[in-house]
Amino acid sequence: MKRYLKLYSAILVLGISLFTSCAKEANQFTNDGNGGENGIVELADLVPRASSTAYASVTKSFLSQPEVDCPIVVNYTGVNGAPEDVTITLGLDNSIVATNTALTVLPTSLYTPSSFTLTIPKGQKSATLNLKLKTSQFNFALTYALGIKILSTSKGILSRNYGSGIFIIGAKNAYDGIYTVEAGSSVLRYSNPTTPTVNDVLNGSLAGNPNMTLTTATANSVVITNLRWAGGTSSVSGIESLTATVDPVTNLVTMSSGVNATLVNRTGMDNRYDPVTKTFRLNFHWNLTSTKREVALVLKYSGAR
Repeated sequence: MKRYLKLYSAILVLGISLFTSCAKEANQFTNDGNGGENGIVELADLVPRASSTAYASVTKSFLSQPEVDCPIVVNYTGVNGAPEDVTITLGLDNSIVATNTALTVLPTSLYTPSSFTLTIPKGQKSATLNLKLKTSQFNFALTYALGIKILSTSKGILSRNYGSGIFIIGAKNAYDGIYTVEAGSSVLRYSNPTTPTVNDVLNGSLAGNPNMTLTTATANSVVITNLRWAGGTSSVSGIESLTATVDPVTNLVTMSSGVNATLVNRTGMDNRYDPVTKTFRLNFHWNLTSTKREVALVLKYSGAR
């Protein structure tokens, strides 16, 4: 019996040890009775790595403005926070950005850091570096990123997984977001330039179809995705890169497609954006000399994507 009790005790101790180790990696580290001396210092916003060779990363998007704050938060984990004022030094390591060829290092002309030296006050759990971004000057065709690394800390243990990472930084124009498909939205398909199709279940109202996503393409244009036929189950194809370009002075909209040059505004129909209600009213058609399709869309802003 004693032998079994000893074995049970050994297994229990091993289990506690493994749990504590896993808890640290899962960002659940708690104080160990030493007043938080062994707290982990980490970049707070990073999400887990996609693979063992990848870097932890996070995507942050901001409205296009002359200047906007991008917060970079550093955490000191533990129940009681920092045991004393903790000084942390951050730095850039853009070599890790180069591991992803789809990313472009954010030029220094497009941001200004508040300071790379931060202080987490005693008893507190975080401090923030603010990057002042000039998002109105961003090239929307590029995906910018910065490699940020914790260089040193006066107290605590540097996180192995979240001590450095890639911060992907994007700019969004005023039209970017998720939109609901409202009443007044419809589609009509034709079998030739002048004859509508008969008994076509894809024709009819689009109101209530799944939400549509408008993604920044340039300072004044968005790419529209998830357009579906009536009934909402079937996606519209052949007009990918469907783009709405807004004149910021008149709020009039020009519709186009990156793969179908026949897609244009319907003459005499409403194509405009209402900045007060954040609503698009769009009327466009394509394949005008063959199997014409006509779409009317009323899209109302629902929230950020």
